[in-house]
Parts: sequence; C-alpha cells; structure tokens
Amino acid sequence: VNHLVFAIHGIGEAMFHKDDFRFVLSMKDEMTRFRIQIQKRQIESWKKACETAKKKGTPKPLPPNRVEVVPIIWYDRIHSSSSELMQSLQATTLNTIPALREIANDVVFDILMYMTPNFCYDVLECVTDQIIATYDMFKKHHPDFVSNGGKFSLIGHSLGSVICWDLLSILKEEQTPKKDEHGVHITKDGFSSDVGYQQYARTEVKNRASYGSWGPSLPKALNRHLPFKPDFALFLGSPLGQFLTLRGAHPVFDELREASGENTEISPFTLPCNSVHNVFSPSDVVAYRIEPLLLPRGTSDIPPPVYLTAQGQGVRLHVKAKQLSVDFQKSMDDTKKSMNIFMAGLRDQATSLLQQLDDRNAGEAKRAETEEEAEESDAPLTFPLAGKQRRLDFQLQPNLIDSEYLSAVLAHSSYWGNTDVMDYVIDLTKSKEESGDDAEMAEATK
Repeated sequence: VNHLVFAIHGIGEAMFHKDDFRFVLSMKDEMTRFRIQIQKRQIESWKKACETAKKKGTPKPLPPNRVEVVPIIWYDRIHSSSSELMQSLQATTLNTIPALREIANDVVFDILMYMTPNFCYDVLECVTDQIIATYDMFKKHHPDFVSNGGKFSLIGHSLGSVICWDLLSILKEEQTPKKDEHGVHITKDGFSSDVGYQQYARTEVKNRASYGSWGPSLPKALNRHLPFKPDFALFLGSPLGQFLTLRGAHPVFDELREASGENTEISPFTLPCNSVHNVFSPSDVVAYRIEPLLLPRGTSDIPPPVYLTAQGQGVRLHVKAKQLSVDFQKSMDDTKKSMNIFMAGLRDQATSLLQQLDDRNAGEAKRAETEEEAEESDAPLTFPLAGKQRRLDFQLQPNLIDSEYLSAVLAHSSYWGNTDVMDYVIDLTKSKEESGDDAEMAEATK
C-alpha cells in the first residue's frame, strides 16, 4: 500500500443501509467494489504496458502500488432512532406517500441538520475520531509507511465533500498562528452566530465580507484535527459551492484578493492540501462549482469547467465534436455582435484613428499596452486553492447518447462506478516511480 484514502459518505446513507432500499449500495459495499475495480484497472493497464515493453525490448514497468480506500461512516451519529429528535420527526411525519417521505426524512434531514452548529460539531467529531483511530492503527501495522513515501488523502461524496472542506478548515486554523475571524467560528450560545448563514443573509448589511465565513460554525472548538496534511482532496457531486455561498464566503475571498495586493483576478485562498479537485456530472442537481466563488463577484465571463481525463488520454471524439459545435456558434454570435458595433461606431473609430496618427509615440505606447493585456488574458487560469493543479472544477464527459433529465435521476449516485473517476484516482495516487512509466502505460492503453 502506498496510498491510504479516507472516503466520507454524503446524504442518504441512513436510507441506503435499510433492507428495503438495497438498489443503491451502502458506502461500505460501494467502497469494496470501488477498491476492487481500481485494482483491476491498475493490473490491466500494467499488463498492457508490459506487453508494449516486451515488443520494444525495453525494461518492464514497475507493478502498480496498491491503493487502500477506507469508508468513514457518520450517518448514525444524527440518525439514531432512539434520539428525541428522530422520535419527534417520525411522530410528525404524515402516513401518506411513505416512500417519498422516508427519502425526505433521511436525505434532506442530513443537510438541514449539518447547517446547525451542534450537529455539525457532532458529525465533524465523529469523522475526525474515525480517521485518527484508523490512521493510528494503520501506522502501527505499517511503521515505515510515511518514510517510504506513503501518503494520505480524502474523498468526499455529496455532503461528505463539505465535511472534508470543514476538516481542512479546522486544520488550517490549527496551522495558522493568527486566528481568522472568517474561518472556523465559535457561536455565542450554540445556535446563533454573528457570521455565516444567519447574519450574512441580512439584507441591510452593507459590508457583507464582515459577516461571511468559509469555515463551519461550531458551538465550541473541536479539540482534535486531521493528523496529516492530505496529498489530495477529491470532491464528488459536491454541494460545497452552495454551502460556501450561503456562508458568505464569496465576499471574504474577494477581500483576501484585494488585501494581497497582487494583480490577479483569482483569490489567493488556500487550504492545507497539496491539491483540491471538484468533480461533478453535468446532470447532477446536487453538484455546484467552486471556481466562480474565487473570481470577483459579478464576473460575467466565467471559464467553463475542464473535462475530466486520465493521464495520457484526451477528451472523447463525440465530446470534442459537441464542443466544436458550441464554440463555432459562440464565435459566430461574437462576430455578428462585433460587426454591429463596428458599423454603428465607424465614424467615431475613424476619428480616433486620425488622432492616434497625429501622435505616433502615443500610438506605440497604446499598442504595447494592448499586446501586454492580450498576453495576460491568454495566460492559463491558475487557482491557488487547486495546489499543484491549475484548475478546481472538472466535469465528467457525457455519453454519446445522453439526456440530461434522464441522467439526473442516477447522476448523484453514479460517481463510484464511473471509470473516468477510477482512472483519475489512480493517476492521483501514483507513486513517483509509477509516474515515470506514464508514457509507456499511456501508449499501451490507447
């Protein structure tokens, strides 16, 4: 094992563990299948690379290192049937359409409860305790794991990605000498808060950045945190963008960018993690983007997400064709708009050009400035939060025949079985030695 990954489940896990709701796998069963499929794909890719090396007469690539995925279960902390809250909820639930009401109780309930400081604390404490216990046990059985280059990472699905973010926020607070008032916030009485959801929603607040927060609101400080800095954090079908919006994180990120004094449109905000990845299906109604929150509020030209691809592989042909069609239509619309503007302002432009010719030096300076701005606009986007990656938002490639509305039914629960996600996790967990064989393996899998 060269990589230990902690996978945190999202909404609805209480429902998936019920005997009468088994058409969706529970987190434990899903992780067992996910781990086996990753190992199979690693071995198949390695065998093909070995065959290619044999034909070329070159040394065989090193066998792939094993990736261990450990599920972290927290749903029972807030779904205990013996709790007074659950008893009251069951008592007030109507008896009509029981299947749909059960979904509402088990799925929507998770989100609503996590937005309250006390239950947010319980969930984070539960997840942190499990990670620490597994981490200590793993290091006891593998004392040379870290010294041999072993790494730890996080994967969060759905609400689990918000939990991952909050765990990293707590770790950031622990590693930062000066406390950030917009980070992890301790509420006054366990319920109300002077930052975050409640206060940021007040319409009369002028300086919204003063009331925004990128971290969770808790009734008291969590006295333990992640025992490691994750190599990567992978969010799957994440509602984090919505949570950060409701917390008022966008103006806080803007304020950080302005305070940095750097000439950039991207907020310098980071978390203690080597790389952060937000992967989503375009049909997943629960998923939200993160990158727009790190750009200035009111930005109209938001860059589209990047298609998720494995190393050595590009975007599929039918996706390229669709993208070319969209780009062509956009280009035609832009050309038409530009021509209309040009014709409408032709006289003004001609006058401006004559004035520029009268002052050649001013014209040269203007031209140099324009070229510099063009170079800056063509520069690739780099989000500091992404770490060693340039981008944060990655979109799954659609199928050849795909309906967004039909796909939306199962999109949120389909990530663990998606081969692109598996290949991406394999790439993220490769050791340095395996990365050295990427060229041969990529050629073998074409």
